[in-house]
Amino acid sequence: MTPPSRIISVLIWTGVLCCFIPGGMNAADRYVNTIGVQMPPDAARPEDQVLRLFLREGRSMEHFGSIYQGMQAMWMVAEPLIRRDKDFQLLPAGAESWSVSDDGLVWTFHIQPGLQFSDGRPLNAYDYVYSFRRGADPRNAYDGEFYFHGIKHWQDVVGRRRPIKDLGVYASDEQTLKITTDTPMPHLPQLLTFSHVTPRQAVEKYGDTWSTRAETYISSGPFLVHVWAKRDQLTLKANPTYQGPAKPYLEQVVYKLFIPAAPPPYLAAYQADEVDYIPVAHQAELSRIQTDPLLQQELHSFPEFTTFYLLMNTLEPPFDNLKLRQALSHAIDRTALVSSALRDVAEPAWSMLPPGFPGADPEQLRDIQRYDPVLARQLLAEAGYPEGMGLPPLELWLRDEGPVQKTAAEAIQAMLKRSLGISVLVRNLERKTFMDALNSHRLTFGMTSYVYDFYDPISLLGIWRSNGRHAWRHDPFDRLIVEAGRTVADPLRRLDLYRQAEHNLVSDVGGVFLWHPKTNTLWKSYVRGEALEPNRFGYRAWRNDGLMRLTSTLYITNERYALSESTGGFWDW
Repeated sequence: MTPPSRIISVLIWTGVLCCFIPGGMNAADRYVNTIGVQMPPDAARPEDQVLRLFLREGRSMEHFGSIYQGMQAMWMVAEPLIRRDKDFQLLPAGAESWSVSDDGLVWTFHIQPGLQFSDGRPLNAYDYVYSFRRGADPRNAYDGEFYFHGIKHWQDVVGRRRPIKDLGVYASDEQTLKITTDTPMPHLPQLLTFSHVTPRQAVEKYGDTWSTRAETYISSGPFLVHVWAKRDQLTLKANPTYQGPAKPYLEQVVYKLFIPAAPPPYLAAYQADEVDYIPVAHQAELSRIQTDPLLQQELHSFPEFTTFYLLMNTLEPPFDNLKLRQALSHAIDRTALVSSALRDVAEPAWSMLPPGFPGADPEQLRDIQRYDPVLARQLLAEAGYPEGMGLPPLELWLRDEGPVQKTAAEAIQAMLKRSLGISVLVRNLERKTFMDALNSHRLTFGMTSYVYDFYDPISLLGIWRSNGRHAWRHDPFDRLIVEAGRTVADPLRRLDLYRQAEHNLVSDVGGVFLWHPKTNTLWKSYVRGEALEPNRFGYRAWRNDGLMRLTSTLYITNERYALSESTGGFWDW
């Protein structure tokens, strides 16, 4: 609990600061940071523009080297072709504009003039060609190569069936990049937010280790690698050579490094003013935060773009029976589930696309799989299994789930017993065993989740195609997905096609949709910026630059002085 005296002190100092520090300056008198960016009126001094975070340590920071073994900070020190804003709209980055040919197969990207690497070498379209070729080079073994399977000859190059020079990425001159695809690929610009350039000169000089040390790192993004002390700290510094459109307010971003086997004491560090942002992972900590008068004001919750659902082999008995699948969908009280086992860490799912995700329309689909135990029992009887009689024993397989998800599965087990009289055995399997059975369509009944890869409906709906990972086939759904994939020039029609497809998925109960996890985060009130403002879906959802790359919009306000409990503090300033 925060002492009342501290709350009173904060209010007093806030009033003092409003009178005396630069929050009330005229626009002409605002601070300008060390790379020439004019600061917002309420910004603290440039030397105090330091953001402190935790970061899982990785082996390197080259995007086209490794996504899964790299550190997320790599997306702040290298320039992609395209960025996003907080509303998931695409923004220019390395490319100032782009267009697609009438047949939807050739994309042209016009590179921003004047871009350069931190060593002073100009950055142009040929550098992006080099980067994509490095990603497709089988000798490089890039673990994110699946993102780009639609690029012409990509899979043949990765599979060593074609030379790298055949890759459908080329430059017609220094400012013009061309990418060709095998078929129309309207979501390609979304994928190109993962196109952070690799400096050829660094690879040629230092080899693959170029991105493992501050001394050899060459940046092209808003920040550069300043200090990298392994197992300790990574410090990024505003890049004075950066000429792109995302120049930062912050002077430094300081990461306290940790390894998964030894997670940091997030909340204790936050309360000790050692970091400015943390995720809140545990329900017990969340309850504690919700009762603290200051912490509760710094708590922000929003749905993750992840969906948990029940899956069934609908190509074999008994789940080839639509009425049985419908009965299951109506027997589960999702609201009760997220207010008990999943309290404060989830919200009900009525469809595959989570709230706020592009193309999502959960309210329109809400009633299709609503909780209705009377209707569920009626449908079960119509399916030929009155009160569960005659239904073969069911095993609900889980994919190596943790205690919270396992408890939720046991709650679903109890709901099916209570509503339908069906007995279900819950089995939590090793991940590989589960995935092998799922991918081979040998899994009869299970619970799993799927996380988006990029901000487009096909990222979450594509797995439900007949040639996808689920044993569900629905021809109208497939036709709508194919048509949407060919619709390049009319994005509104394309979203409507995906909405129709999702309606078919929910109505035919390809899956029983259960919940979307919620992310709970704390960030200090003195951290401001576009990334922290509510987006068009109503969420204040900064994702710590895991995918949004919005740290360059953040800054530290002069409120930081009022909240500081350091010796001297305000008077030293």
